[in-house]
Amino acid sequence: MNIIKLVFPLFFLAFLCCPGHLQAQDEPAATETVAVAVPVTVDKGPEDALGRGTPRSSAIGFLDACANFDFEKAAEYLDLRNLPDDVSDISGHELARQLNHVLSRSVWLDDYNVSDNPEGAKGDGLPEYRDQLVVVKTLDGEEYPIWMQRVPRGDGELIWKISNRSVALIPDLYDEFSYDEPIETIRQWFPEDASFLGIEAFKWFIVAIFALIAWPVFWLLGLGLSRVFSSPEREIYPLVRKVFTGPLVFIAVLVTIGAVLGQLGVGAYAQDIMKAQTLTTIAFVWVAWSIVNLFKKYRQNKLIEQGRPGAAKLLRPITTLVNLMIAIFGLLFWLNNVGFNITTVLAGLGVGGLAVALALQKPIEDMMGALTIFNQAPFRVGDLCKYGGALGTIEDIGLRTTRMRTLTNTVVSIPNSRIAYLEVENLSYREKIRYWPTLRLRYDTSREQLQEIRDNIWNMLLENDRVYEDPVRVRFTDFEEDAILIKIHCFLKTTDFAESLEIGEDLNYQIMKIVESAGARFALPGTQMYIEGGSVPEPFRT
Repeated sequence: MNIIKLVFPLFFLAFLCCPGHLQAQDEPAATETVAVAVPVTVDKGPEDALGRGTPRSSAIGFLDACANFDFEKAAEYLDLRNLPDDVSDISGHELARQLNHVLSRSVWLDDYNVSDNPEGAKGDGLPEYRDQLVVVKTLDGEEYPIWMQRVPRGDGELIWKISNRSVALIPDLYDEFSYDEPIETIRQWFPEDASFLGIEAFKWFIVAIFALIAWPVFWLLGLGLSRVFSSPEREIYPLVRKVFTGPLVFIAVLVTIGAVLGQLGVGAYAQDIMKAQTLTTIAFVWVAWSIVNLFKKYRQNKLIEQGRPGAAKLLRPITTLVNLMIAIFGLLFWLNNVGFNITTVLAGLGVGGLAVALALQKPIEDMMGALTIFNQAPFRVGDLCKYGGALGTIEDIGLRTTRMRTLTNTVVSIPNSRIAYLEVENLSYREKIRYWPTLRLRYDTSREQLQEIRDNIWNMLLENDRVYEDPVRVRFTDFEEDAILIKIHCFLKTTDFAESLEIGEDLNYQIMKIVESAGARFALPGTQMYIEGGSVPEPFRT
């Protein structure tokens, strides 16, 4: 019996009783080489009411009889001929019970390693009339093979039984694997055939005692560890405590039960049930879910502290998807343990998953875009952003779309898949806002007027306490067909868009006053006519 050690993060080291399959090993003869047995299936051998026509069917019959605690029937699968006197004095019923006890405490039974050929396995190095069932290994490391042997039936037909040579070893093996006196005393309290799920009643009684002791012990240990990894003052503490005093305690109790049953031994039927590891699978899925939810709560608190509530909201569907994947893997693990061929299931899931992926391609792209947005955080709810020709405030970041309320109070819904790959200008991330108007003055403005206007605007900007002193630029830059240009460039001491409009308005008023004071005028789009030597008729003046 193998004890698989499990490491529990944040909790404790434990081991889970999970007996592995002990495959049949042939006992080598002193002077011959042992080859690997190759089962060959032909017919089912002679007609036999107990199914003893092949080594496999006979082994199954013996194990089934023991699973039902029908040791009188199980004795029919033992070759009781030519036994030593001290063994022949023991009834077949008792020998079958003792052998079942030995097998339950020493090996993980797998009858399918036994040949289903009426002639037995070929090429195993054993006599043709003998097949090996299992090898019993004692605590001292000694190995004792249990053989199936072809023997004559009363009517002359040859059938398979557990060989008399192996039967002769049963009393000694039983002494080797017998219970200690306290357990043996408890065993005698219960009827021999009292059982549940192939496990004797006295074993359930002992398991219940250990479980009742282990549960409060592990609960208190979990409570203490929850205080180590968190504190009651923290918002996340209830979830931490729930993990340490819930699923991990459940697993620890299962480990204890598995270890106790491993020491007491279970029959073939119970081994088949244990092989499914139903409760263990449920427990580990529970633990995984709890850890995922704990991580979700932790990250949500961190994101909210960072001012990213949208990213915190996205964690819910992501954790739901992760929990669903955990449940699917747990189900596949359980199906594999109970004997289903999960290859077909996985193939079906692959084809179905491909079809679903193709159908949900666009929504998945949008969800991945949302994940990118929340991970890189190019903008948040409330930010002023420019996307394409739209300018507005981010109102909501969903799984598929991002809603932006424009300056005209309309709502623009943008697919996240597009936002993730196209340029979005976040105006709220600016440390300052640029002010850069262009003045268009008439061509009749003189050079002296231009210099006066430029200098006065420059000084006005430098003296304004809501404008950064550096850089400030006011330059006569270019000529156009209908105007001469003065360009202004500076930065305002604000990051609020509405406030920048207010400051810009005030600056515009002051610039207009400066232009008017210099006696200049702003140019209008159009064509001006200048006639030398005369005046321009009133209707042609622009």
